[in-house]
Amino acid sequence: MKTKLYLILSLLLVFAGANGNIPDKIVTENPSDKDSIIVTFGDKTRLIIFGENRKELEKVMKYDLNALLRDLKIRLDSTQADTTYLKEEVNGTAYLKKKSDDDEKDYVRIGLRGIHVKDGDTKVTINAKGVEIRDDEVSVSTDSTYRRTGKRFYKSTRNSSPRKGFNIAVGLNAYGANETTPGFDKADYDLKPFGSRFVSLGYIASATIIRGKNARLHLDFGADFSWYNMMFDGNNTITKNVDGVIFAPVLDEAAKEVNLGKSKLVVPYVNLSFMPTLSFPRSFVSYVSAGVYGGYRIGSYTKVRREGSKDVDHVRQNFYLEDLRYGLAAEIGIRKFPDLFVNYDLNNLYQDAKGPSVRMLSFGVRLF
Repeated sequence: MKTKLYLILSLLLVFAGANGNIPDKIVTENPSDKDSIIVTFGDKTRLIIFGENRKELEKVMKYDLNALLRDLKIRLDSTQADTTYLKEEVNGTAYLKKKSDDDEKDYVRIGLRGIHVKDGDTKVTINAKGVEIRDDEVSVSTDSTYRRTGKRFYKSTRNSSPRKGFNIAVGLNAYGANETTPGFDKADYDLKPFGSRFVSLGYIASATIIRGKNARLHLDFGADFSWYNMMFDGNNTITKNVDGVIFAPVLDEAAKEVNLGKSKLVVPYVNLSFMPTLSFPRSFVSYVSAGVYGGYRIGSYTKVRREGSKDVDHVRQNFYLEDLRYGLAAEIGIRKFPDLFVNYDLNNLYQDAKGPSVRMLSFGVRLF
């Protein structure tokens, strides 16, 4: 989202010896004029910064105003008009200061205060108050009336399965099984615990079999798209040859190991699931569900980013991954809290003798 700073720069003196030093005086308007800041340079030069509200003015701190003023001076010097008044509308995006390393890092934090996930510019917070999703400057949150109480809107659909409808799930990936495999060292393909994420988008249809006063039985049928994002620990990435996959560091032109800021394998699937579900309208636990799922791989690729660089290299290959996945799934719904899920693959991730003998485990929360 582009941020525009509206600057009116009035200059009544030739820039003799001007070098962008700290201004002589900074004047902020009185409380009734909180939407502007006036910076004075001596008695005859002023810089006025206007924002719609105080929050907008606080964004000015993210910009390199010295660089902006230097560019405006160049524009003034280059103008052919014999005038000492200049008005400019400038797109300030180009003058954003470089983000710190802490701002660029992604994370998943789980604690007593809830679950906090940051992925790029997107932040997701899940706690007792509900779910809040922040994407850059846009924030979307759920209030207390949109939490699951056996069903998203329990009063209007009290006989339906709590899982019925559109679903978004986010969580983490891990190796549910990691057997010793000849030719592979487990340390070479370890995953970062909080960097390996699972995402699923899908829809669940349901048929109610038994309608009891305190419990109901539903048969849930689901279809979804899901992604394994497996971030490797250290500097290794995955490649393949005729014999199988290889986990090794990236080398530069001088055959020296390159430090990587990110190295991960992304594997998307389309899946079908069948999960009988017991719902409890008057219980703290709103439902319990367990069943099976099967999926088909629709691609795979690696994402590698060198340390200190924002460029990302993609390599699209099958990496001897199995085309099919199948396993067991379970969910539990807790009233006034996001539902919890766990998936366990019963088959290996890689083809026999082509990769390590690992099975995937995913767990996390369903947001909707």
